Amino acid sequence: MEGRNKIIAGVSIVIPTRNRIDYVQCLFNSLHSELRTFDGLAEVIIIDNSDPEDSRLIADLCEKYGYKFRFLGGSISESRNYGVEIAKYPIILFIDSDCEVTPGIIQEHLQSYTEEDIGGVLGLTNFTGKKNWIWRAIEKTSFLIAFSFAKRMEYALWGPCTNISFRKDVLNKAGGFRTEFPFDFSGEDVDIGLRINELGYKIKCNPNAVVNHARETWSNLWDFCKKIFRWGRTDFHILKNHHQLSDIDFPKFSTVLLFLFILSIIFNIIGCGWKMVELLMIWLLCTPIIESFLRSCKTTLTDFFSYYLSFWFISIFEFGAIFESLRNRCLLMLHRKIVYGKGQLVFEWDNRVIKSWSYTLTLIVFLFVLLIGSGGLW
Repeated sequence: MEGRNKIIAGVSIVIPTRNRIDYVQCLFNSLHSELRTFDGLAEVIIIDNSDPEDSRLIADLCEKYGYKFRFLGGSISESRNYGVEIAKYPIILFIDSDCEVTPGIIQEHLQSYTEEDIGGVLGLTNFTGKKNWIWRAIEKTSFLIAFSFAKRMEYALWGPCTNISFRKDVLNKAGGFRTEFPFDFSGEDVDIGLRINELGYKIKCNPNAVVNHARETWSNLWDFCKKIFRWGRTDFHILKNHHQLSDIDFPKFSTVLLFLFILSIIFNIIGCGWKMVELLMIWLLCTPIIESFLRSCKTTLTDFFSYYLSFWFISIFEFGAIFESLRNRCLLMLHRKIVYGKGQLVFEWDNRVIKSWSYTLTLIVFLFVLLIGSGGLW
């Protein structure tokens, strides 16, 4: 019991910030209310990387609320590592700047450290705010699942840093967040969770530790496309560093598209004309339409367009993974994927079945066009 009391002696809340002053203000208000009712030791550490004007405003807010402010013009991993370094309490709670905490969150995290082998606690992230057409498509993808791990499982291999805590000694033992990934804001949360599990510690899920995340920060089309392309590129580096998670994948739309593109170039070079280019365009146009129809056939036209857009979101993620793989002279992401557990495969089953049928129906369209083109029907 003495060891357990030592673990839960206090919490350091580390929040990296970068502009978003309105969201930071809302987060600070919610934290202020939470800390007023929390009967324990706590501190809030802000590691900022904002533009000068926003940085000054955030520093003023920190002074008003009594939070520690440090400016560090580095990556998100460097910011989190620096927050861990200067934290004075043994539990580090990471919260993103576009979130708001709900009452009791700190106690829920702390009371979950019931065993010495619990290295982290993952809370629940709810998305709140207005739903626009982009968000309705995002909901049709798997990009939101990790934020609800806390209510889906008892222990997680990793969790997003919107709402997750770790023991400081475990973070140090793991070597902190990886800083050598080639992009910022991507993959460091997955990697640290995996490495902590590999050390023999567990990340316990607690659905009662809740933050609310603003939908608006995900609802810009261009920004979201850049985000998921970056996520796809990061997947290559995660798989490269955690080979045990690699498993054979179903044919990706992006892989087949790349294969057809290469074939079309070869066919043109050897003098067979642009027939393969026509087939490439058929594949490009038909597959997403057929797949979206199969997913939405019992719903509305609006759902069809949401599924159609979500298809391209998933494809952008795949393109990112394949791009980074080929950029590193590796074919890994053309046929492999990250599998965290059997539950993931069960969850993906229905989608994979629909994708297989969409490929089959597109193949029928292929054959029909070939027959017409060769005069076979006449």
